Order: sequence, then structure tokens, then C-alpha cells
Amino acid sequence: MKVLLFKSYSVIAWIGMILCSIIITPFFLLVWLFTFWWDRRRVAIHLISTFWAWLFQAIVPYWKLELEGREKIPLNRSVVLVSNHRSQVDILAIAKIRRPFKWTSKTENFKMPFVGMVLRLTRSIPVDRNSLRSGSKLISRAQAEIARGSSILLFPEGTRSRTGEMRIFKEGAFFLAKRSECPIIPIVHTGSENTFPGNSWIMGRAHIRIRVLDEIPADTVSKLDVKSLMSLTREKMEAGLASLEQL
Repeated sequence: MKVLLFKSYSVIAWIGMILCSIIITPFFLLVWLFTFWWDRRRVAIHLISTFWAWLFQAIVPYWKLELEGREKIPLNRSVVLVSNHRSQVDILAIAKIRRPFKWTSKTENFKMPFVGMVLRLTRSIPVDRNSLRSGSKLISRAQAEIARGSSILLFPEGTRSRTGEMRIFKEGAFFLAKRSECPIIPIVHTGSENTFPGNSWIMGRAHIRIRVLDEIPADTVSKLDVKSLMSLTREKMEAGLASLEQL
């Protein structure tokens, strides 16, 4: 009976999400049309996308989301944000932070209906996992966005963890922080892996907790080499995750 209930509501929720996307698309395009020529950071369109993400979460009442430390992310100063990665819902959940930044996302997501439009209009940065030059292109584009005053969010694991344990970190985020002389702000979260158990289309009960950790200042970033910076960040994130999972 319980499984049937979740299946039934999942069907309703998927239909609701599709209808919401169709309804909100003209607003996305209008905001972009009236702001792209003066809003260099695409702040307005990013805030619309956070509303869309909130709407999706609100459709599923048994997805509970808690956030702490949002105030640690500056509004008008560039930082490199790094987060652990557990599910396809992570982007929707982290949008709860309601701070303007650029996503880095695999190129396949840019081809998805509506999602791809949002990524392109917010000037997010595609990552082609099949291209050897993709890493250098990502760094180049991310630096250009940082120069405009934007922050960048990356998942240093590259792909989401299937076990809950963080995967091996890639160096790109830390190389970017050093090259741009930017602080790093780690973000940790738990619970999003329960939103679609077993990668099913059926939505499960989830309690997502997100915590923004303390900033690693620019002078620390500049003093450490990439590997040491990566190790320091991972150490802070592992401690943050352990603390969250005890709640």
C-alpha cells in the first residue's frame, strides 16, 4: 500500500513539475530579455531559477530540506564554492542557498528540456567528460565569470557518489581558486540520495540537510599548493559531513 502511494504521488509530482516548467518558461525568457544587456552576472535570472527550484521541492511534501550557514556566502564578492555530490537532486537542493553563482554541469544537462535552457540563460559552464580539453576550457570560462564578479560552484568529485562516501577529488576547483586568487567555501549535504532510491523514477522520503562551512581565505589558498589545498578542503568537508550525519 505504501509503495502504491509513493508511485501515485510520484506520477502527480512529475506532471506538476512539467506543467510548472512550461508555465514559468515565458517568465525566464522575459527576465533574460530585459536584463541580459546590463546584468553582467545574470543575478536576476539566477534568482528566478532558485524560485523554480523551490517550486519543484514544494511539490514533493515529503522532501524536507534544512539549510544552515547561508550568510557565510558573500553576495558581492567572488568565491569558489565546492560541494559533495550525492544525487541528481543536489542542484535543486543547493539552489536553496539563494546566492548568485554559476553552476558547472555536464554537457548532457545542457541538452535537457527546460533544464538546458536555465543553464544557458544563467551562463552556467558545461563540462564535457569525453574531451581532454574540457578542463582547460572550464577553467578559462570560470575565470572570465569570476572577473565579472560571479562565484562558481563545482563538485570536486566530478560525478555523484553511489555509497555516501566522497569520491576522490579532482584538482580543477582548487586550481581555479589559486589561479583566480579566490577564497574557497565548502558546502556539505546529506539526504539527497534518498530522493530517488535506487535511481528509480519513484520519489522517496528524504530529509536533506545542507551546511555551509567556514571560508578558506584567499591568503591560505595562495600559500598552499593545489594538492595541499585539496587535502585541507576535503578534511573540512569530511568533518562537516560526519557532524551532519550524527543529527
